[in-house]
Amino acid sequence: MKKLYYILAACVAVMAFSACSLKEDDSFDQPASQRSGEHVTSFDKIIRSAPNGWLMDYYGDLSFGGYNVMVKVDGDQATFASEKWGPNHVAGIGADGKVITTTSHFKIEQSMGTIISFDEFNETLHYYSMPANPDYTYDTADGLYGDFEFRVMKFSNDSIILRGKKHNNKIVMTPIPADKSWESIINEAAETENYMMSRSYTLAGSGYTSDNEVTATLNGGYRCFVFTYKDENDEKQTITAPYIVKADGFYFYRPVEVNGYELNGLVKGDTQEFFKFRNNQDLQLDSYLPTLVENIVSGNWYMRYGSVGEFAKPKWDAMLEILKTAGKNKQEIKIYTATIGLSGDNKLCSGMVTSTDEPYWGFKAQDVKGDGTRIKFNQNSTVRNKAGKDYYNKYKWNDVLNTVYGHTFDLTTDNQRRPAWIKMTDVDNPTNVITIYSTPSYFMEDMSYYNDN
Repeated sequence: MKKLYYILAACVAVMAFSACSLKEDDSFDQPASQRSGEHVTSFDKIIRSAPNGWLMDYYGDLSFGGYNVMVKVDGDQATFASEKWGPNHVAGIGADGKVITTTSHFKIEQSMGTIISFDEFNETLHYYSMPANPDYTYDTADGLYGDFEFRVMKFSNDSIILRGKKHNNKIVMTPIPADKSWESIINEAAETENYMMSRSYTLAGSGYTSDNEVTATLNGGYRCFVFTYKDENDEKQTITAPYIVKADGFYFYRPVEVNGYELNGLVKGDTQEFFKFRNNQDLQLDSYLPTLVENIVSGNWYMRYGSVGEFAKPKWDAMLEILKTAGKNKQEIKIYTATIGLSGDNKLCSGMVTSTDEPYWGFKAQDVKGDGTRIKFNQNSTVRNKAGKDYYNKYKWNDVLNTVYGHTFDLTTDNQRRPAWIKMTDVDNPTNVITIYSTPSYFMEDMSYYNDN
């Protein structure tokens, strides 16, 4: 009986202690609403504390990589500048050499945490999040997958960490030094990008001891490395690494593990032959500068109706006329993309993606001069599919292909290290000019062509 009494007394003591502990843990010096309000106030003070504004490492769809965006707040207005993404982006450096800026309303509020919202349309910032982006019409719902509302995760005088409210990407902001111009941020990034660009790279360095070769290419010219290697089972592995460009090199969105090696950003250095990794100076990417012929036969290039010369244009027009009634129940077959180069399954061919089929027809290429500046295309009819044969024989695609196949072209480009476009000029017919593009794009620039009839 006495033993039972002690046990009961001990239980009561524990329960009393637990009750007191719970009561103490649940009590704070201030109500939750007051703490939230003070968090908003503190963040508002911090974001106004940088006299030259903040530099955002801005990411939308990670496959596009990151872009430098500058912002400075004053009152309830935010002024933005940015690297230029596409032709219709109100951003970059103007003809006068000054950075292009746009200003719009913003607000800071409490909603399950502190939120900063750039709630008035801004041509520079909202370009990344607009659903009908004029320069990226592949995804009309989300465009470049950017955000304009952000959750404030952490902040200090030295940095602000945000998360996109819709797409959840991490955005890092750092104060721009008072003596640093916004123009220099954009210009230095462009200079570094041009310096470090190569169409292909190979993982190397004294620290790389694996027998498996690792190569790296760029995802359609976007700021995203695609590392490729074969694992111990001889199976192809692909790892992507989005990055942003600064004056001193590339910074990865996050570290990536490639064939057992952790990689995290590249230093510009003093040579274009290789670039060392930030987190491991014993690893590097050896760069390779391919010729323009090599660029064509190692990539997939996009044709546009508006970028073919007067010799080829009537051939395309004739095919487009037939396609108007070539579909089921005489519906129009529309061409979404037209490409030339190396296909995804390693075929050298011309191809199309249409509203009904994906025809392709092969070719062989010759580097006529040996320096990569002149190419000759010859038809390779052994590489084709059924759709390719149908388009070739029924829809006058043969006439279109014959503006390329059997012809020799001189090649020029905007950037030898990182071509956005390659211009092909027929050596025997100056009216036969065809410009091809590295970035995926619709065949028709006039988007009304894709509207339903």
